[in-house]
Amino acid sequence: MTTRERILQASLALFNAEGVANVPFNRIATELGMSQGNLHYHFKRKEEIVDWLWRRFERESEPILAGPAAPLASTDDLWLFLHLGFEKIHDYRFIYRDIDSLFATFPLLGTRLRALTAQSVATLRRLCEELVAAGCMNANDDDIEVLAMQMMLTATCWFSFARVLPESEDTGPGRAAYQVLSLLAPYLANDERVYIEYLRRKYID
Repeated sequence: MTTRERILQASLALFNAEGVANVPFNRIATELGMSQGNLHYHFKRKEEIVDWLWRRFERESEPILAGPAAPLASTDDLWLFLHLGFEKIHDYRFIYRDIDSLFATFPLLGTRLRALTAQSVATLRRLCEELVAAGCMNANDDDIEVLAMQMMLTATCWFSFARVLPESEDTGPGRAAYQVLSLLAPYLANDERVYIEYLRRKYID
């Protein structure tokens, strides 16, 4: 592993655990047991590290946000899409835990996060439409518009909200995907609701 990659991985772990604002630049060098001069050789400022991590998050999220190649045929298909998305958000959860701070410190990142969010909502809207076409869900265009926004709201806030839940609760990607998918329950066909009940027993009961 290159020194640059070690810095990025250590920074990501620190940012996820403590938040970007709470990790001084020299703390990253200390964590890696390297001199500050060596750290400065690879990255001049903490902002550069954040930018690199954000670009990596964007790149790794792109194939997920494109959605499944084939139209959805069941809520199970949507759960898998959501689970993959939450795995990626969990890997870079500092982004969503520190949105206000990041927007204030990195205005350009805020613009890019808005674009990513808009793309995510559009994909969720399309996937809901596919479930309707497959007969898995009964919802009109207005319902889907609201649902897509609510799904993205839950996805964006989940890992911040999870921090105030009891420590005994499962708050990982699977539980997060269930919470988002449960928003569809009132619109699902009866046989599709069975799958929601299965997920509830798995992640909550």
